Amino acid sequence: MDVTLSPRGRTVVVWLAAGIGLFVLLEAAHALKPFAWAIITAYILHPLVASIHRRTRLSKHLITGWLYALIGLILVIFLINFTPALLQQISELQQERIPEVIENIEDWFDDRQRRDERLAGIDTAFVEERLDTAGQQLTDVLGAEALPLVLSTFSVAIEGLIYLIASFYFIVYGERFVTAIRDLLNRRYHREFDRLLLDINTTLGAYIRAQVILVVIMSTASYAALRILDVDYALSIAVATGFLELIPLIGPWTAGTIAVTIALLQDSAPYDWSNATLAIVVGITYFALRQLEDAFVIPLIIGRIVHLHPLLVIFVLVMGTTLGGVLGLIIAVPCAAVIKIVVSFFYAKLMSREQRLVETIRTSDDLRSLSDRFPNLINATVVLLIEPNAVTWEDLPLVQRVADEAADHAIALSAVTPDGVAGALATAAGITTATIPATLPVAMDPMLATNQ
Repeated sequence: MDVTLSPRGRTVVVWLAAGIGLFVLLEAAHALKPFAWAIITAYILHPLVASIHRRTRLSKHLITGWLYALIGLILVIFLINFTPALLQQISELQQERIPEVIENIEDWFDDRQRRDERLAGIDTAFVEERLDTAGQQLTDVLGAEALPLVLSTFSVAIEGLIYLIASFYFIVYGERFVTAIRDLLNRRYHREFDRLLLDINTTLGAYIRAQVILVVIMSTASYAALRILDVDYALSIAVATGFLELIPLIGPWTAGTIAVTIALLQDSAPYDWSNATLAIVVGITYFALRQLEDAFVIPLIIGRIVHLHPLLVIFVLVMGTTLGGVLGLIIAVPCAAVIKIVVSFFYAKLMSREQRLVETIRTSDDLRSLSDRFPNLINATVVLLIEPNAVTWEDLPLVQRVADEAADHAIALSAVTPDGVAGALATAAGITTATIPATLPVAMDPMLATNQ
């Protein structure tokens, strides 16, 4: 037995499937990181692959494969040239600098206790013990974070393989996935679905690509500044600065705090400065970079893409961290922007007034001019009063095109006519039609007169 769903039934099924999918996503969020990174990669690379495909007519499989090979080669060159220096700086920070800083703080406590009689009776052993514990914990954390840079576990390898396969399929077959979702909807909603998807894709794609460019710019600029100021661990700080740019509001200030702290605690300062002077200069430098970023880089590259209030940004950052950890922190803002687009779209649909129009069709040219107005009549209800002999059998393609365009614009189109040919054409095109007796044309005269 064949089961056919009505348009309303299909809509219910789509929303039910969306709800179940959202529940599964929330429950399995920890296992979806490779797919999330794959989607991000696809958003970044798909426009490039599509452009090359249009220009060269080469297979998307081949283009994506060559692009992956090129990116892999660049990453290998980068790792070979920069990873040893990065690991050396992390190891030095872990094994030498942190214990040295803890020891200096303890010596400062002892010195202050000897100089100030009021502190003579205070037992600083507890403070020193806590400092030793904190230093050991920080050292352990750095060691634990440095190890994955060198060694690959089985789990990481599996996730990496899933990421590569998923991103490849998203790039090559992403348009098919979207088309499959589109086909689940009633045909009259296709045009609106395309418009909503275009808004989401424009916002999300622009945000992701802009963030990648921003990371590169800020990493390069901060590395150049730190090298000129001869700050220790310049490469590590610059890499951290770039990636912290992915976290709105909080990230840049965190990066500046790290740089100032390292400058304050390093062994010596350049240009015969004191460490305090170096730390102040580094702080001013980061502040200046931040101002240049806000004034030039962000407006030119990102612009006002997400349109979110700063308080809302902070809220979604907290929510993203709670639900998805570091990945949630990174994707929280673009996801919030997408949700805002969807909510605004449906809110506008709910609040908009439905237009009801009655259009008199005297010739086929009236049909053509009416179809030109369809973009301004989205969601309207249009009744066609077709006069006798207004259309002929040769106008069937025109009537079909008008019906299709009305469906694309979510226009509820119906027809009333005393003409048998017009009624047959409208019915054949899928237009709801009421054919009145030809002996009652006078009954239509008042209605026709109101539309002249």
